[in-house]
Amino acid sequence: MSSAKPLVQVPEKLGTHHSINPFNGMLRLWLFDVGSVSFLGTGIFGLVLSILAGWAGQKESFDIFIAMAIVSTSAAVAWQLIRLMANECSILIPRYRQNVFIQCEVMLIGVFSLAVLLCVLYDFTSSLSLLVFAQGISLGFILLCLLQTQWFYSSFLLFILVPFSSTLAEQVPLWLSIIVLFVFVVLIWRRCLVLPWRVEARSVYLNGLEMGWFWLPSLQSMRILSRLERYLHPVNFFIGPMLTVLLLLLPVLTIGLGIASHELHWDFPVLLLLAQFSVISCSLVHWSRVQRSRATELLLLMPGFDGRAGLVKAFARGQQRLLFFIGIGILCCSLFITWLDGDLSLPLLAHLVMSTYWACALVLGLGCLCRRVLQVSLTMLVVLGHSLWVSISLAALQHDGSLFYWLLGDLLLLILGQMALFWGSKKLWQGDITGL
Repeated sequence: MSSAKPLVQVPEKLGTHHSINPFNGMLRLWLFDVGSVSFLGTGIFGLVLSILAGWAGQKESFDIFIAMAIVSTSAAVAWQLIRLMANECSILIPRYRQNVFIQCEVMLIGVFSLAVLLCVLYDFTSSLSLLVFAQGISLGFILLCLLQTQWFYSSFLLFILVPFSSTLAEQVPLWLSIIVLFVFVVLIWRRCLVLPWRVEARSVYLNGLEMGWFWLPSLQSMRILSRLERYLHPVNFFIGPMLTVLLLLLPVLTIGLGIASHELHWDFPVLLLLAQFSVISCSLVHWSRVQRSRATELLLLMPGFDGRAGLVKAFARGQQRLLFFIGIGILCCSLFITWLDGDLSLPLLAHLVMSTYWACALVLGLGCLCRRVLQVSLTMLVVLGHSLWVSISLAALQHDGSLFYWLLGDLLLLILGQMALFWGSKKLWQGDITGL
């Protein structure tokens, strides 16, 4: 009598098959995740721009774009590791974590190798120290995120440092950057061997998708906050009190850093950082609107809006008020900082205020057209363009001492930004809530 065959055929030596491709599902994991593709897309765009800048022989632009590619890719890797820590089931899936680690290594090594290759091809060997420095700073950020996931909220600081990375790299010896780089590699590798599930990683993951990975301090309710929130309503409806806190804290921090820089004789670009954070704040307005699109119906049902047309008009007025508030803040801080340094210049003040205004107007106008997070992420290119515009103009000011053509460009871009804001406001929620 023959023995019955089992219903399920179990392959021999189960679990010993090592030919599993670790890159299976990589496109789905990296390109279909909102957080990952936001940073990874910026990194790919930086690589493309660095190729064009290198081909044109623009070394300064090449340094900025290649540093942006390295930093953005590292932020995407940190996001994937936080996602692993937030997913309590990941440890139950065979080889899932190992595959993600391998993919992260390939992303980091691949982008860094391409950057080195571009430096060699374009004969920018002096930029190699910048690559090591940028990679070291990025790995340090990844290590901080592994130790404390809340550090990911400060990912925007990496992008703020990009325009100044070349100057900072010149102050650090290459041998020291290499040692720090290898130390971070070892620490990250040891940390990943025992990567735990962390409950706070899930909150970072969910809060990051809604709030744009921005940290909000806990402040008590104040009368000035309430007045400013009413003044900006309904622009701040989706983002909540975070916008008000940012608008009040940024000038205070700028003045504090300006005083410290003056007393300690630092050459710290506090006004440029204020302008960059102001533009990022405008981007977060539409980031939160897209993330909380379902709350639009609740906003529409609030008293004071006459249907969709009334809501659109009120939102447009709120955006204009936000621009005026940011412009006044930039003007006051610029007056104080330039007076403190003793180099008060009306053309420079006009350049700083106008450039920040048109950048914020462009971000708000283009943000009105966005319906997906990836589209809002692309508006961050305006932040990069504004940073390049101000950095190059200030460098030109030191050489020829004139801002006439830059002010003319600011005027044209200001008109363009205002037109984009007007046109974008007309397209806001078009086809989304017409039936309400």
